[in-house]
Amino acid sequence: MRDRIDFPTTMFGAAYLGYVGGLFDEDFEAGFPAWLQETNEAMLLEYPFIAEINDAHIIGGAGHLYCIVPVDENATVAINRVQWNEKTQTDEVTEVLYRSESGEPVLLFANLDGIAHEADTQVFITDNSGNTCEWYPSLDAMSHLAPCTSEAGDYLSFDFTEYAWYDIPSEFAGWLSDGWTGMTALGLAGSQSTGMGWITETMVEETGRYAYFSLRFYLEDETGGTVDLEWSYEDSDDIEEMWSGFWAIQTIPDGPSYVTLSLSLVGGNSYGVTDGPVYLCETYPLLISPSGTELLVGAGENGVCLPFMSQSTTACVLTQAAG
Repeated sequence: MRDRIDFPTTMFGAAYLGYVGGLFDEDFEAGFPAWLQETNEAMLLEYPFIAEINDAHIIGGAGHLYCIVPVDENATVAINRVQWNEKTQTDEVTEVLYRSESGEPVLLFANLDGIAHEADTQVFITDNSGNTCEWYPSLDAMSHLAPCTSEAGDYLSFDFTEYAWYDIPSEFAGWLSDGWTGMTALGLAGSQSTGMGWITETMVEETGRYAYFSLRFYLEDETGGTVDLEWSYEDSDDIEEMWSGFWAIQTIPDGPSYVTLSLSLVGGNSYGVTDGPVYLCETYPLLISPSGTELLVGAGENGVCLPFMSQSTTACVLTQAAG
């Protein structure tokens, strides 16, 4: 279970899983995996042990949900509800929630008033060497997990929350868990003046015929450049459509990068068939494979399709062209 998390020198790992409003009061253990699958599939794929935590190690039934994993498998874990006492200026224990000497992962509901920035739960973890850390599960001003630090300022906790995966389209979850990442302008277009090409073969829906598609990016700077797109039927030497224009990228390393394409139809058999100019302007989420040779293009934000996509296409994989 722990070999899926590369803990640095800390006492425990923790992840924020989201807010649960009492959906599983009756049978959390049965309903939790489905809930996590729906709300954060990529997190579940990356750390499947989370869904295997049984009810003996689930503390509470509603509130902001945290997963806590002691580094020492024999660590002592103590968890209490606390309340701030204005007179004594200290947190006083109002309820003892959990005691364990096995150091197993736990799921903890905290911040029961619904405000994740206000701590109401105290966690003590003591390892076999007698080192103890005290942590109050909550979120900071950036909505990231508040760290546990020593008096000297050393980090005693490791945050393994996959923040970049929270708001992504669900179809990208499996790709991210397999190591696909957002790309940079250089990864998309290369450094050569000839640019970098990405190709795919797929069926043109209206015709039932297969066609070859080529998308080539040229780099101007780290924010974008120019782009050409063309395609032809597999049984034809004629280019059916030629598009040309510009691209701009918003790079997000830990999630899909977003590329905006602004294209005009400039040639091919279809050119001139439609009255007036034909334009395409849309933003697409993109991921690149660990090898850097495959490009995943997701559906456009406004439903505008590239020629090799359709309204039913959620994602399409292109392969880096040779040369």
